[in-house]
Amino acid sequence: MSTTITSQNRSSESAVQARENLYRLFKERPMKDDELLVNLAMFMRSGSLAKILFLNEMYQKIIDLPGIICEFGVWMGQSTITFENLRAVYEPYNYQRRIVGFDTFSGYTGIGDKDIPSEIISDGVYSVSQGYEHYLEELLDYHEKENVMAHIKKHSLIKGDASITCKDFIEHNPEVIVAMAYFDMALYEPTKNCLEAILPRLIKGSVLVFDELCHPNYPGETQAVFEVLQTRNHTIRRSKFLPDRSYIVIE
Repeated sequence: MSTTITSQNRSSESAVQARENLYRLFKERPMKDDELLVNLAMFMRSGSLAKILFLNEMYQKIIDLPGIICEFGVWMGQSTITFENLRAVYEPYNYQRRIVGFDTFSGYTGIGDKDIPSEIISDGVYSVSQGYEHYLEELLDYHEKENVMAHIKKHSLIKGDASITCKDFIEHNPEVIVAMAYFDMALYEPTKNCLEAILPRLIKGSVLVFDELCHPNYPGETQAVFEVLQTRNHTIRRSKFLPDRSYIVIE
């Protein structure tokens, strides 16, 4: 069973009530499934739309670069699928733009001393249902088949501790250049280990994206970035769509 995620709530009481009404309207929608799938934006909150715009903002920065996209912390896979569809929009014939997602699919384990335990940062949080990665793989296959070059598989889901699986992936794929790495693990140790693993495969212009940089509840990610990247040599910028998301373009 998956663990329910209770995010830090910054919404007003009226906004929470309005969201409950949105859930009701979604459940009672007078439309068929095929109509829903082409009208999903009707039910998308502005924050969810901003996340898609943010991913699009990041993707546009690597279009002229060779290399793959690594996502550390897949969870349900929305970002993975968004990246796959952005590739289909911007560079449909670039079969070398592989998207590789790393996740345990069983949630957090062993919160370290440099992380702050909380309702969100605790063992088992961000787990998904048993075998969910197979469902996500099927969804990714569908999206790939909707577009050109469908006969070449351009995505991979790697299950396990990313501290180990990322290093193994890099060692067994000597041809790989990392054009973008998206870090959404929040924890110190896996973030540091994965940064160290991909560091030799970054090139000038590679983009490193961070979900929790400078966040007081997730200090481990920031510590890992400072220790590995020596950030005084890099400019850290924030997204214009999600101001709590940050990125570094390797110089």
